[in-house]
Amino acid sequence: MRVLRGAAAVADIALAENENVVDAEWVPGGSRVVVATSTRLVSIDTATGATATAPCECSHLAVADGKVYSIDGYSPKEMAVHDVTTLRAEEAVRPDLAGGKGLLGIDGAGDRLVMFRITEDGARPLTDVVVFQPATGTSTTVGNTGHLGTPSGGAYTPRGWRDAPGYAYLASGSTGAQTGTASVVWFDPTSPAPQVVTTDRRLREQTPDVPDESWNSAREHLWWASDGTIRTTAWTWKCEQADPLEQPRCTDLVPHQQWRHDGVDWTRTDDRDLASVRELGDGTSVELSRDKDLSLVNGGTRTPVATDVDRVWTPALPAVPVEQGDQALAERFAPEVWLHQDEKNFPVDAGEFVRRSTLRFDHGPPCGDPRLVAERADPVKLGRGEHTSPALRRNQRDCSPSDEPVVFRSDLAAEDGSGKGFLLDLDDDARDGDKPVDGTVTAPVYWEYLPGQRPGVGAYVYWFLYAYNDFLNNHEADWERVAVQVDGDRPVAVAFSKHEVPPCQITWERLDTEGDHPVTFSASGSHASYGFAGEFSRADGKQVGTDKTARNTRWQTWTDVRALRDQPWYGYRGLWGDTALIDVNSGIVGPYPKRDMSTLLTTSQCTEQVGRVPTGWLGAWKAGRVQDPMAAQDPRAKDYTAEISLEQGQFGEQVGTATYGGLGCVGVLTLERGTQEAIVLREAREPDPASPNQQCRTAGHTTIKQTATGLSYSFVPDRRPGPITADLTR
Repeated sequence: MRVLRGAAAVADIALAENENVVDAEWVPGGSRVVVATSTRLVSIDTATGATATAPCECSHLAVADGKVYSIDGYSPKEMAVHDVTTLRAEEAVRPDLAGGKGLLGIDGAGDRLVMFRITEDGARPLTDVVVFQPATGTSTTVGNTGHLGTPSGGAYTPRGWRDAPGYAYLASGSTGAQTGTASVVWFDPTSPAPQVVTTDRRLREQTPDVPDESWNSAREHLWWASDGTIRTTAWTWKCEQADPLEQPRCTDLVPHQQWRHDGVDWTRTDDRDLASVRELGDGTSVELSRDKDLSLVNGGTRTPVATDVDRVWTPALPAVPVEQGDQALAERFAPEVWLHQDEKNFPVDAGEFVRRSTLRFDHGPPCGDPRLVAERADPVKLGRGEHTSPALRRNQRDCSPSDEPVVFRSDLAAEDGSGKGFLLDLDDDARDGDKPVDGTVTAPVYWEYLPGQRPGVGAYVYWFLYAYNDFLNNHEADWERVAVQVDGDRPVAVAFSKHEVPPCQITWERLDTEGDHPVTFSASGSHASYGFAGEFSRADGKQVGTDKTARNTRWQTWTDVRALRDQPWYGYRGLWGDTALIDVNSGIVGPYPKRDMSTLLTTSQCTEQVGRVPTGWLGAWKAGRVQDPMAAQDPRAKDYTAEISLEQGQFGEQVGTATYGGLGCVGVLTLERGTQEAIVLREAREPDPASPNQQCRTAGHTTIKQTATGLSYSFVPDRRPGPITADLTR
């Protein structure tokens, strides 16, 4: 047994004849590693290489809260206890087995132990999975191995993907002499929520042409990475036997690959045929080949470390810091939202929405209406996955509980084929939300920070929950969002998001602001977000209609800005709102950990109207010469100048004036519509009292655009030839 720091040996533990390593476990943080052999325990200081030993015919060990727990043989009923540093023996612990036959294995999980408690003997014993707290002697059962198989290879991290502790183990089973299945199972040892069996769907997708009866999976080398994800080696295989008297011929369908699980799904990270690849931090990793050669890899440098390596243990790495955003900046950039005068369903406190909802589970046809889970949903249980529902036999008319130990958790998305899953059915009398007080909305807004491609560049995402959506489709709960894109502490744009439509951005200088708060508008009924007031057509594939926004009811969201990650219900993966026969009238999914919000970093410009004159365009402009197609008919149109003054205003308001020297005309400019690149003005021309020209009594549309040297001007009259064009400079 060799302990290495990088490529340098810290300690070499020589094994006696007939002595073999049976288990090893790190102290959290990696300051010590404890090894169990068939004859002894060895505790190794990884800084100095100093060791302590104690006799132990161990089969499994666990390190928890400064102690080493070990068991010997099959089905023991007590655990030996040693101090982790000195290995001085302490009083043994006899956990309550709750009718179980004994222990199959143990692992450490922070200040707790994970015990596999035997419930049924056999060639492959069945076990309950139990979290045991030595300090109090209490136990919590979080699941069982049931049909999964034999547990092995457990690994613990103090900080997984949800900033909470995580424990995972492998379960290997079979249905015959030539078949095998392997699963990864995880849970939070500090929570009573049931364990989660991850799916093999992604692994299975690599060999779609292989029939199920010939497809087998295997996994080994389980560990936690610094990004809080589970890593493992996985591959698939099949066995063929031409003659019953001969040994079957088994071949790999895909090579040994490296996979990661982020709490949502599996992703393949390395296709090379390696036994294991493990990150050590700072760009360094170790690679174990199928030939048992171990190498240290740093950038392009590969250093051989050892040969004939049977197994590798690495400590759980400290979590890599992720930009979390800043509460003060979240408050500073929180938007001012204006609601339409026809709005009937207002924003609501999400926690209150949960408390006023009945929690149900939809198993899909033919199981009928969603089954009751809780008369009143609990926000804490909802977010931690402690609201649960058993799987049902959907192939039977009665939809009775399944014999398989499958339990659905409220913090996980429904599996394919299991219906819509969890749903929050809001009380009907709560659909109007939190009504405004003195004309002002008082509901909270929820924020999260979305990191960009480099430090300091990202977006503050603001989530709004409306109790009910009353547009062309009606459904309970309506989560909407906008994102203030930032560069350090400077806002640069706002990204607007609508259901079924890709987000787009409006740059900061084109928006109205209230201090550092962007002014946004919520459409009546649909609650789609816009940067301006007006009426806008919707044709997004599922809805066709008109969104209406207006400056009527004010919502100063910065008065109650709450960090999304701190909300007890955050983590819930089911639907907010009841189901309906038509999907667009069913509830929707809300914010949850690891939800992909990257599209809110968009640089795609909104092609809809932009509700104000760009700040950089305000002020006086002039054109030394105007190009007018009427010059052939009107001598005064041959050579004249223009002076245009632009000021700020909303749609339908006057935003400027125009004077045409030498032509004898003046114009009034009213903002009508615009895009990110241009504004369109309604221009009404009249004779200039100082030098009247009666031919000036006309109107039309003036388009102003940005150019490299200033602005371009184009006027198209209603009833005469055009366009009339000019280049404007300061």
